[in-house]
Amino acid sequence: MAQMATASIQTAAHAPKDVSAPTHHPAPQIRNRILALVSPSEAATVLARCEKVMIQSKQVVWRRDEPIEHVYFPEDCVISLVTEMEDGDSVEAMTVGSDGFVGIAVFHGAPSSRLKAIGQITGESRRMAAADLRALTQQCPTFDQLLHRYSQFVFETVAQSAACNRLHVIEQRCARWLLMSEDRVGRNRFDLTQEFLAEMLGVRRPGVTVAMGILEKAGLITHGRGNISVVNRPGLEKAACECYRTIKDRQGVLITAVN
Repeated sequence: MAQMATASIQTAAHAPKDVSAPTHHPAPQIRNRILALVSPSEAATVLARCEKVMIQSKQVVWRRDEPIEHVYFPEDCVISLVTEMEDGDSVEAMTVGSDGFVGIAVFHGAPSSRLKAIGQITGESRRMAAADLRALTQQCPTFDQLLHRYSQFVFETVAQSAACNRLHVIEQRCARWLLMSEDRVGRNRFDLTQEFLAEMLGVRRPGVTVAMGILEKAGLITHGRGNISVVNRPGLEKAACECYRTIKDRQGVLITAVN
């Protein structure tokens, strides 16, 4: 399987190469997908309960089993939800960026979570008090429906990721993770160390070093000094496993405007 994945990555290197400067898209006022889809009649009410905050890489957003006081709707940051073991090891359960929100436990009526939330990629987020989220789901039906759909999306994403971690080699998983990160922050360069990536993927640092080296040698990424740049996105998509497209397509079905 590893040989097949490496061959696929080498083939991907011949895909059209993006040699432009870091991606700059005219960002809409609201980048968060859920908030952007809230109906016009509810948008002002929902946004009035939000404030913008900066999330730093490795910042603890909340700790497991502690009361969750705020939920977060990332704009161009990425927040990881991490499972911690008794021996101190940890592994990423899911990452959330502009595609969703962090605080699903609050939405389901739980005061805390067994998952730790930690900043993964530095950027901005909109923050809302947990009490406000609970009140808004009663006042704003389309907002509530979007959160229900996102809850289903989270369940399916975690299930897909579990299969991915079991069946796909680390180079493919790294490629998938980098593509999803670029989607979430809206730029092709972001802060990330190999040590942190290894922790998030639940693998040893040497394995990540080898995988990143393969992707860089194929001309798909560059990395150094805690930063990673995607320089050949079409090639990276070919190098990634099927899980990236599966998750992306499902997001398009579930996280859409509601009536």
